[in-house]
Amino acid sequence: MVCPRCGAELDPSKRYCMKCGALNYNHPDNQDMKKYITQEEVDKANKEYYDAMQGAKTNVIEIAGKTYVDELDPKEKKKKTFVDTGIIVSLLIVVSIIFGLLGYFVFHFSIFLSILVACIYFFFSFYLLANISIFMKGGYSGFVPLVPFYSLYAYCDIALGNGWLFLISLIPIVGIFFMLYVNYKLAKTFGRNGWLTVFLPFIMIPIIAFNEKSQYQGDGKKYQKYVGKGEHRNTLLPGIVYSFVVLCFFVLCIQSPLFDVVRENFVERDIESIIDIVDKDISDGVYSCEDGSIQEDGSYYISFDDATKLNSIPIPMRSSINGEVYSGYIRVDVSDSDMSYHYVITDNKNTYSDMGLQDISLPEGVIICEKVD
Repeated sequence: MVCPRCGAELDPSKRYCMKCGALNYNHPDNQDMKKYITQEEVDKANKEYYDAMQGAKTNVIEIAGKTYVDELDPKEKKKKTFVDTGIIVSLLIVVSIIFGLLGYFVFHFSIFLSILVACIYFFFSFYLLANISIFMKGGYSGFVPLVPFYSLYAYCDIALGNGWLFLISLIPIVGIFFMLYVNYKLAKTFGRNGWLTVFLPFIMIPIIAFNEKSQYQGDGKKYQKYVGKGEHRNTLLPGIVYSFVVLCFFVLCIQSPLFDVVRENFVERDIESIIDIVDKDISDGVYSCEDGSIQEDGSYYISFDDATKLNSIPIPMRSSINGEVYSGYIRVDVSDSDMSYHYVITDNKNTYSDMGLQDISLPEGVIICEKVD
């Protein structure tokens, strides 16, 4: 039975709606009241109620000298039945930006390497926190995924309503198909497509985790307990802890010798970018040579003390190894209008050359070309 005025559930034993104060005409004591009020007066009273509630800023209603709290207030309901995952995503974005800045200013990566590392950190943490959010939406602590076996128990409890079924996942081969079924049922408990979650988990898991419309509708025992107590899961604490732990893990990784291979690959990319910039500028005719034209057959030299100055876009071009500026020169060989490029470039610690040279000073008597202002 619901109130015809506000739609709240009516207690048959009460003469009034405990939310809006409307008379419960089905109550025996209110049967005689119908003859004292017309339908027009009821409609007018309902309109006055709705007009008053439009500007209401409180969920407290006073009726006949008594004060009642609207327990169905949307904000209060959200606090009790939802996990605020928005704060996790916001925190992750902030930490990723900070990590990118650390890479550029503290670890002296190039700007491209800093962005790459920050993006990898974001997506790695994003999917980690997505799984954690699902545990919290299902009534469990955000730290449960750290506990071996119990995390599987919790996952099966959320998806199937029986955590002990996780033992099936320990059976070789059968366990694989069982976990696919668990993912299917997990999606169903959150009102999502089960088959999409099985075949596209990298898309559906974040949707289940971070979309507020994905509400838990399963029979998980833990969920029933925490909802019954009116608890609200603290998502900020596990979000901070996991973000910090993953950040420390990434910092250790970028300090390892293995990461030097990544840096060296980015140095090759840096040098390719410098040559691409020079090649484009030559095509645009922005270079002027002191003797001859860069379009004629011969060898021409372009020297620079900071590769950033070669770039028309003010993006710093720093070494991916130590963050120092690139300096050196590029030799342009022209033959029958075909151009080839050779380089000697240093970052004040390492020298890179495809000609086997270590001296970055220009040879004597060469044709030097410079940008035209």
